[in-house]
Amino acid sequence: MKKLYGVYVVMVTPFDENENIDYDAYAKNIEWYLERGVAGLLPLGSTGEVASMTREERLEVAEFVLEKVAGRVPVCVGTTAETTAQTIEFTQHAKDHGASGVLILPPTYHKPLPEEIMYHFETIAKAVDIPIMIYNNPGTAGVDISLEMVQRLAKLDNIQYIKESTGDLKRIRDIIRFIGDDIVGFCGSEELPFESFLAGAQGWVCVAGNAVPRLTDALFKAVVEEKDLEKAKEISEAILPLCSELERSGKLVQVIKYCMEKMGAVGGYVRAPRQPITAKEAQRLDLIVADLVKFMEEKGMAS
Repeated sequence: MKKLYGVYVVMVTPFDENENIDYDAYAKNIEWYLERGVAGLLPLGSTGEVASMTREERLEVAEFVLEKVAGRVPVCVGTTAETTAQTIEFTQHAKDHGASGVLILPPTYHKPLPEEIMYHFETIAKAVDIPIMIYNNPGTAGVDISLEMVQRLAKLDNIQYIKESTGDLKRIRDIIRFIGDDIVGFCGSEELPFESFLAGAQGWVCVAGNAVPRLTDALFKAVVEEKDLEKAKEISEAILPLCSELERSGKLVQVIKYCMEKMGAVGGYVRAPRQPITAKEAQRLDLIVADLVKFMEEKGMAS
């Protein structure tokens, strides 16, 4: 099984005007990502509107993506659920259909206590033999997986990665510094990839890559592989306006879907109660996209 490394795009789920999953668009997007050299794909994350999907849709999407990708890049499937039993079901299903790993956030509704978080991840890890990426995002889950908890969980053989999304650089630094032999840190912030790579992160679970996959991949490689910090800083500055919009607008899904459409991919519609971006928001995003296109043209990168 391939190790998870590099930029993993948290895929959107394109819906049609009736809010049905548009599988033709989904298939087109998969090829669009792969043609632009993404390291891996991550369906059924928050950006994929997974919380708005039924159990049957989640199983169907996981199977569809894994079948279409057909091993060309690793696929890490989001298997978060409110109960341990259902998370195990989704995780086992992902393994059975060829996933290279799974991404799991703590249950997001009832805000589990630390001992409940530990039980949740330990039980899943023992039940399904597949690489697990812990997802720490207090802003979404309402709970923080502390450094001490990560240290304990990392002792389990198949808890191998963590998506760190606190937005606190000290946290990713300390994970790598104190637990780096047992777990691989991935940047989970749209605004801090450059800094996270400098701290030692070996990947980025990335929303911006839906629209500018070549740039997000180039940023990772410039820091981690080429050690060209001048080049990396330039790319980071170019994508930061989009990344900041994603983090701060409150409309992450709508923003990235709009930008995808402008860049030649298929964003599609969103599911209610999400609402489309406004005309004013579209004007601001048009300027951001225009600057990104100009930068890529100047650097000899096709969109």
